Amino acid sequence: MKTLLLLAGTTLFVTPALAEDRAAAYRAAGTEPFWSLTIDRTTITYRPIEGRPVTVRKPRPIVGINGELYRTRTLTVDITHVQCSDGMSDRRYADTVRVTIGRRTLNGCGGEIVSENSNLAGTRWSIAAIDGRPVRLEPRVNQIRFTTDRIEGRAGCNSLGGTYRLTRDGLLRPGPIMATQMACPSPVMKVESHVLAVLASPARLRWGRDTLTLANKAGSVTLRRAR
Repeated sequence: MKTLLLLAGTTLFVTPALAEDRAAAYRAAGTEPFWSLTIDRTTITYRPIEGRPVTVRKPRPIVGINGELYRTRTLTVDITHVQCSDGMSDRRYADTVRVTIGRRTLNGCGGEIVSENSNLAGTRWSIAAIDGRPVRLEPRVNQIRFTTDRIEGRAGCNSLGGTYRLTRDGLLRPGPIMATQMACPSPVMKVESHVLAVLASPARLRWGRDTLTLANKAGSVTLRRAR
């Protein structure tokens, strides 16, 4: 169900989070040779660059100290929660993945993109979700911009701004973030307060296809790249 709130000229849409059973499938890929792997709720599918895909029923994982092992007669997938570079781009992934099929073992990366090792300078974003719950604000009060060393914009109400820096281990470290003090409708202020709370401490960056999520103990803010 979608709730529409009209608040002093500001329109805020709040959409409930998707059910867990609709969660995205786990994906991994490798190079030399190129291959891809998808693990969904019931199956594991391996796709080589040449030849036919192989699909098997997903077994119960063997959970270890730092990962999961899926073992079947046809193939074995070993996922270790150690960051991995695909060797072809600047992206780093959350997991190191090894696939054994027959007598062949292939190495690759999987899971979330944790860093693109790219400069945020010159990028523009809008707030897409708070703690995984999608939100939609009016464009004029939903603008986050990064310059060489500053983050600026509006998160539903007041203007905000401050310095930041990126670390090699994929953290955004904001400096003091200042905001104007205009009073605004409560639901909009909740979004803004959450964004400011996340920006008050170093945040882990998780990259998606066109999204960037900032996450720390205060919660998470998902940004969508402005077009």
